[in-house]
Amino acid sequence: MKRMRDWFAAVGDAAGKSGKRIMAIIAAVAMLGGVAGVSATAMADQSASASDAQAQQSEEASSEAKAKAQATAEASTLQPESAEADSATDLGAPAHRKYIKYNNDGTYWLSLDVTGASRASTEEKHQPADVVLVMDSSGSMSTQECLKSEWWGCAERGDSRWTVATSAAKTLAQKLLTADNAALPADQQVQMSVIDFDTDSRIMTLGRGQWTTSAQAVSDSFKSMDASYDNGGGTNWEAALRNANSLNTARAGAKKYIVFVSDGEPTYRVNGGNGSNDDGNYNFNAAVAEANRRNGATLYAVSTGTEANTKMQKFAQTINPAGTFFDGTDANKLAQAFDTIIEQIKTDSTYQDVLIKDTLSGYAVSTDQNGGTGYLLSASARDADGNDVSKTDPAATKMHAVYNQQTQQLSLNFDEGTKLSPSVTYTVSIMLKPSDAAYQYFIENSGQYPNTGDQGTDAEGNNTSSGKPGFYSNADNADGTTQANVYYKVVTNVNGQETVGEQQSSAYDRPVIQVNVPSITLTKGVDNTYAGKLGATPSDWKLSALKNSGTYGVEATNPSGETTTEGNVTKQSVAKTLVAPGTYTLSEVADTSTNYQYFSGYTAGEWSCVDANGNNVSVSANNTVNLAQGVDLTCTVINTAKPGAIQWQKVNASKQNQLLSGSEWSLTGKTDTAFTKHVVDDGENDAATDSAGTIKVSGLKWGDYSLQETVAPKGYQLSDKTYDISVVPANDSSDDAEFTVSAGNDGKITNTYIAVSQLPLTGGKSARDWMVYGGGMGVLALLAAASYTIWRKRQLI
Repeated sequence: MKRMRDWFAAVGDAAGKSGKRIMAIIAAVAMLGGVAGVSATAMADQSASASDAQAQQSEEASSEAKAKAQATAEASTLQPESAEADSATDLGAPAHRKYIKYNNDGTYWLSLDVTGASRASTEEKHQPADVVLVMDSSGSMSTQECLKSEWWGCAERGDSRWTVATSAAKTLAQKLLTADNAALPADQQVQMSVIDFDTDSRIMTLGRGQWTTSAQAVSDSFKSMDASYDNGGGTNWEAALRNANSLNTARAGAKKYIVFVSDGEPTYRVNGGNGSNDDGNYNFNAAVAEANRRNGATLYAVSTGTEANTKMQKFAQTINPAGTFFDGTDANKLAQAFDTIIEQIKTDSTYQDVLIKDTLSGYAVSTDQNGGTGYLLSASARDADGNDVSKTDPAATKMHAVYNQQTQQLSLNFDEGTKLSPSVTYTVSIMLKPSDAAYQYFIENSGQYPNTGDQGTDAEGNNTSSGKPGFYSNADNADGTTQANVYYKVVTNVNGQETVGEQQSSAYDRPVIQVNVPSITLTKGVDNTYAGKLGATPSDWKLSALKNSGTYGVEATNPSGETTTEGNVTKQSVAKTLVAPGTYTLSEVADTSTNYQYFSGYTAGEWSCVDANGNNVSVSANNTVNLAQGVDLTCTVINTAKPGAIQWQKVNASKQNQLLSGSEWSLTGKTDTAFTKHVVDDGENDAATDSAGTIKVSGLKWGDYSLQETVAPKGYQLSDKTYDISVVPANDSSDDAEFTVSAGNDGKITNTYIAVSQLPLTGGKSARDWMVYGGGMGVLALLAAASYTIWRKRQLI
């Protein structure tokens, strides 16, 4: 009896540290075992002497410490693996889920939620339980334990085993099956059933059925059981367990417990047995087989007699799943365990200070609704019916969704001390897309992914993650564990006193994302209509398509593919390049290392892009293009050789700021010998818009030309010079549609003024003629005057 007290004290200590309803039931099992443990032997051993009983009692008294230590160890095995002597661990980790939804545009919605027990991360815990009490009512239960021994025998005996056991069972029922428990919804109640067994077994009727929430119904059932010596009876474990397996309340989420109490090894089975022993273990094996069919119910094997300990312990270890063996031998310690049991039964637990944390992996980045570099974040709270309670739920009004783009950490937190509400699911979601690193990995590894999505990580209607290859969306720790966790504290309220447990955590499953790799092909075109043989080739330029400030994409590369010709345009491409989606800046640069010298003679090309179906893809004024996932893009830039022009001014040789009009010219080609043009100042083929005297010939192909004057300005001598001109671009760049070279000396061709004395006698009346005529007339006038003077003098004489 003393050993029994110590054992139950240890159970009480362990149960007091657990704080779980399971522990309450375990403690109750221990109580029953302790009460029943006042019996010493089975019916088959009723002839044992009083001296044997006294010797056994002395042996038990000498092993108190060992029994207490063993009981503590046995009880502690019932705690969940995550328990840390915290009374709040009965809730376990809140239900939580991480899942993903593909948006069919290269982006995903990643969601993490927390809901807790019964889909509510703050639901007060009233775990439904089906407790099946299996009572051995064989005749040995009427044995009275010796309380005081003298040298001549037992001087004082206590109540019978049956009296003690049923009294304790009544107390147990009163504590478990309270009025408050009965007032709960049926899916949260503790319900009990009772099975009586000896040679055979029967399910007791408790009020109107086999299950009850009435402690009185359990107590009344003992009245119809007969545990007297006159009744006798053997021990049929198999029959009792078969009845226990048949009982089920069919309540969703209800945990079933079988409390199996016996004080002797099985002497019967359903189809055999001799009532005295179990040679060959036929009865034992039959009981094991029946226990293995209990469909996951927790089974506690409580031995109430020392001679049954070995068999009961072996039974608990052999069944699958294994049960828990109790050697309960002290009824007095049972009252101490009851205090702990009562507390556990009345314990309500909630989740507090919940925190969701997730760090995106290197293969995932946040994005916005435009697929850009921002982020799109949302948080919601929904009740069990799916209704949005984000603005009405007390906890939801205190939740905060946060994303740090630098650390790529996503979190959902609540104000300190916030308790989550019953049956509410809290969710944080972020839009993301595969990173450039994901695309690069996929490209470099020949289209292979490094990860496989965990089961249950698809959003409703989605089918891209569960069991599918891809990239984990969340970062991993160095040991390979996920960095996505829900952190929480369990608050336990016992009789109005709250105890906040230590922070605990539980990992999320890992969804995956995939890439749909796009490509860019850069093409260079050159139109050498005016350049002719002096024109460049497409490979004289380098093409690039870069993003992320020029750190990713197609680096500047010379086209090297097959050369094609379309009309006057020659084209060549950079090889098709697989890249990540994004906004790329297209550019070209002259490759001076090719030693081509006339780049300035080409217009700056305009980029144009088309997809694989020939559809135009917009290119901005800044030469940026958005490359969507899965698109094969070809971008082309064409540079056109500018036409050349020759310009000169016709000026007076002695006054070179004096423009002379009226000249005519002949321009002939030396490179293209078939080329010739007649040019008239301010007339035919003169493209100059300035005043007369400035002449310009446009639209010339690149090459060498000769220029000759065919008609000089009036009064000026015709030039007999031939001017050789090379029409090629200069090194300086210009946005002009053509380039212009000058003829003559710094763009001026002079004519010399012709003096009068040098004019040819062609019958015309020139100034010289009039001078001759005037001089002659003057001489004649002088001669006439002289003759007249002489004549007058003669008359006067």
